[in-house]
Amino acid sequence: MAKDQIDRQLLELFTREMQERARELEHLLLSLEGTQETRVRRSIMERLLRIAHSLKGAAGLVEVRPVELICHKMEDVLTLLVGGKYGVQKEDLDALLAAVDAIGDAARRLDEDTRVDALSIEPALRKIDARLKTGPRGGEGEVAGSQASEDEAETSQTGPAYAPRIRSTDLDGSTRISGERLDTLLYRSGELVAAKSRLASKAAEVASLRERLRHLRFSRQSRVDTSESLEGDLRELASGLAEDAWLIGSLVDTLDHEIRRSRMQRLSEACQGLPRLVRDLGAASGKMAELHITGGEIEIDRSLAAGLQDCLRHLIRNAMGHGIETPEARSAAGKPEKGRITISAALYGDRFQVHVEDDGRGFDVASVMAAARKLGLPEPADERHRLRQALEPGVSTSAKLTKLSGRGVGLDIVRDTIEALRGSVEVMNAPSGGAAFTLTLPLTLATVRALEVIAGGQVFAFDTASIRRVGRVRTGNLPAAGQRSTLNAENGEVRILDLASWLQLPAMGEPEVPEHCPVVFVGPAGGETAIIVDRILGEEELLVRPLGPRLTNLRHYSGATVLADGRIALLLSASGLIEAAASEERFGTNAYVSHPPPVRKILVVDDSPSVRMLQKLILEAAGYTVILAADGSEAWKYLQEQGADVVVADVDMPGMDGLALTGVIRGSRKFAGLPVVLVTGRDTAEEKARGLQVGADAYIAKSGFDQQHFLETVRQMI
Repeated sequence: MAKDQIDRQLLELFTREMQERARELEHLLLSLEGTQETRVRRSIMERLLRIAHSLKGAAGLVEVRPVELICHKMEDVLTLLVGGKYGVQKEDLDALLAAVDAIGDAARRLDEDTRVDALSIEPALRKIDARLKTGPRGGEGEVAGSQASEDEAETSQTGPAYAPRIRSTDLDGSTRISGERLDTLLYRSGELVAAKSRLASKAAEVASLRERLRHLRFSRQSRVDTSESLEGDLRELASGLAEDAWLIGSLVDTLDHEIRRSRMQRLSEACQGLPRLVRDLGAASGKMAELHITGGEIEIDRSLAAGLQDCLRHLIRNAMGHGIETPEARSAAGKPEKGRITISAALYGDRFQVHVEDDGRGFDVASVMAAARKLGLPEPADERHRLRQALEPGVSTSAKLTKLSGRGVGLDIVRDTIEALRGSVEVMNAPSGGAAFTLTLPLTLATVRALEVIAGGQVFAFDTASIRRVGRVRTGNLPAAGQRSTLNAENGEVRILDLASWLQLPAMGEPEVPEHCPVVFVGPAGGETAIIVDRILGEEELLVRPLGPRLTNLRHYSGATVLADGRIALLLSASGLIEAAASEERFGTNAYVSHPPPVRKILVVDDSPSVRMLQKLILEAAGYTVILAADGSEAWKYLQEQGADVVVADVDMPGMDGLALTGVIRGSRKFAGLPVVLVTGRDTAEEKARGLQVGADAYIAKSGFDQQHFLETVRQMI
């Protein structure tokens, strides 16, 4: 191998080592600041010294002299600390952390093929040299605290101020895979290769059978024996293929599981740098706080880690800027001078939740609403949705503009980022009095267990993890258009949204409104939203694809997938639909309101009172309004004054009979299209022909009169 190639490989290894060592050094320095026990602190300092010494040697090997120099200076400070020459003070930690930052920056430069020169480490060197020249101040174990006031951190929009170091991410996109896990993947891959060979063998058998069948068609030998032999071979081949299909399916599932595991990394990696951030923000604002993390051992997909880390940093900034008070204010309120921020994570099925809470002053709902009103946002009815407006762009409750708060930027980024990761954000005031955020996310973004539904003729999908339950509601309990968009459910009143109507898709298209309609309840307990759909198809494991940058503003969709039949289904965002339902104060459709059919008026014309009454009773029982007339003249007069929907007339009547009445109706411009049913006792072909000639629509004989046939004839006329 050429020397240049060897040097390049060594430099790549050293770059990775620097990244790992920088994270470890930062973690140990922050642990040192929070530890009071002398023995433990000494052990930490010795560990720091060993790491600095080891990194210095590696830097010298690859001839990265600036990193070698900064590690040497760190050794000087740490040697004095380990030797007990003077007590550990804040200035020591600041200088050492600046050196760690310089090492991390050097790693980034090398990773980008950028030269690392002495100029890049000069600020850190000045801090360390200044600390070495100053000498000890204070006794053993003393760590000085910052006395900067919150007002000193304030700034105008143009004035300079101290800006804490905020990194976009500590994650470099790489994933460390253990040798054992890599061996497992290789083993499963080998099994698939063997299965591939077996399938190739089966393909050769199929080709052989086809050749035998071709010869059989032209062979003179006994076709019965040959056919039986072929049938047996085909049965054996089919059995072998079925066994191979099952084996390959099992191998693919196992390999898929192992690949997913290889993409997983601990949640603690997404929390890298957060303790340092709390410290730096406290130094900038004159506040003191400690960070506690639980559940860091939970493994999540690496594609989630960077986005989650960015969100956690925004929430830490929010807690330090809006929640945690100054030591003086906390003492006056009976709280410890040092605030507390907790990040706790837990698994819930195929999802995990990260809960971020502080013990500060909490949300002032009135201030949130005032800030939202300034932006022209609608005022929700319940406090839960009022607090959610803190997630809207531009909403800030800070009366002063500082480096930590006042611009209304941060929480909206958290919401948008989490929703882009197919998650949701809940905001609340914690029982302790501080603010709390709950981030709910999937463990992986590659696939999703989805519930497929139809709304407005289109197929959509819900992530099952966002579904509280699926049910049916009586359409009679749904509001009409313009009424409040709420539904009385078993857990109380909930918001309701008709998906097809809200997306402006066609209505159900059913001839009649069903008695019940399917509803999907999404959202957290106590804050459910009912989404009306037309039909529920079932659950399926789906491969999800992002919508792309052009559709990022469509917050009610979180992805798309191709179904087994080739159709494209959009994955609905539960949080987007919840917000849509909260903003829809009034129900937007009458699609679920049963309107009674219009009352049809039937004019019955017959000179026999008993026949008239019989037809009247039959028609009224079917829901029609019936008007009676004794002859054609009386019927025509009523038609001209009141009109009717159908005329049922006897043929034989004194004066104007049914035939004459039909002729008058057909000759009228107004009633030319009015349906006419003739009823007569003369059941002959000639009589029927006469009735049809004058324009009757139907002809019913009184002999063998059938009630159902009579009603069906009238219905057809309408």
